[in-house]
Amino acid sequence: MKTQRGSAAAVLGMLLAMVVAFLPGSRAFAAQATPPSSPVASPVAGGGIVAATQWLVAQQGEDGSFLGFSGEPDAGTTVDALVALAAAKSAGIDTGTAMDKAVSYLESGDVALVYTQTGVGQAAKLVLALIAAGVDPTDFGHVTPILIVEHGVNDEMGIYGGGFFDHALAILALKATGSEIPASALDAIQAGQAPNGGWAFDGSADDANVDGNTTAMVLQALAAMGEQGSDLATRGVAYLKATITESGASYNAAEGSLPDANSTALAIQGLLAAGEDVSGLSAALAAFQNADGSFFYQDSMPGPNLLATVQAIPAEAGAILPIVPAAATTAAPLRAFPAPLTLAA
Repeated sequence: MKTQRGSAAAVLGMLLAMVVAFLPGSRAFAAQATPPSSPVASPVAGGGIVAATQWLVAQQGEDGSFLGFSGEPDAGTTVDALVALAAAKSAGIDTGTAMDKAVSYLESGDVALVYTQTGVGQAAKLVLALIAAGVDPTDFGHVTPILIVEHGVNDEMGIYGGGFFDHALAILALKATGSEIPASALDAIQAGQAPNGGWAFDGSADDANVDGNTTAMVLQALAAMGEQGSDLATRGVAYLKATITESGASYNAAEGSLPDANSTALAIQGLLAAGEDVSGLSAALAAFQNADGSFFYQDSMPGPNLLATVQAIPAEAGAILPIVPAAATTAAPLRAFPAPLTLAA
């Protein structure tokens, strides 16, 4: 029987997957060449990354947006989809004009301005999406999102944003733009690692609050800082592996937690960042794909799920954050301004 803690964790995991279904990119950083991706071959009827990308493109509105939970065009969903499309493109998949259309939507009106003002994590996600699309992230849609990231340290917690998911996104955005990553960012990760090796979405260091999704994001941030072989990463990998079952990864290692596509995809990306073999987990992810190319969230919810598909595509592409287009790594970096930026008086 599922314990009370396990039930609560499962609900929290489902909600978190819906809120933060993220979007990693390739192994490359801004100053490095982008290595070739290794897309996951899917043996199921869903058809793997090509079919998933085709399904995702078909969900795009005429204005370039993707719909959120309200059924209305949503900046957050569009940012996530843009990164997924960039991951697919990095794997050699034709995305047509979908990326350009998504960028145009995000740049229209006050879409980018309002979205970035909702939080440091959102600002960091927009930076990563724009870099992935080969778009200069400065002065985009009347906002410079990297400024929000650079000045987004929570003084009380000592981390960027409201938790370690935000913190990891911020580190990745700073890396992607060539900005300085302060030593305190790594110190915070070390201080926030729970005894079981993982990290918690809310920023606490309590074993009971740790989850695999956040841990996978932190592992990608550690890789961005050159710490993928550190003791921090090794312990994080050990925790992340504890969330993996024969059917995929679950949100956390609590008794009764069920595997889902989002957590499985994030686990793949976190383990890839740490240099781990993910072949078995990739096969488990393929089992979450529907015949129409979409991915479903959990066995109990087999219908097409936009965020599950968005999360699965980068994992299928064998990609981690940040995605940097190959053209941007062979010439001058996309960032065309001094680092770090300072706020105008």
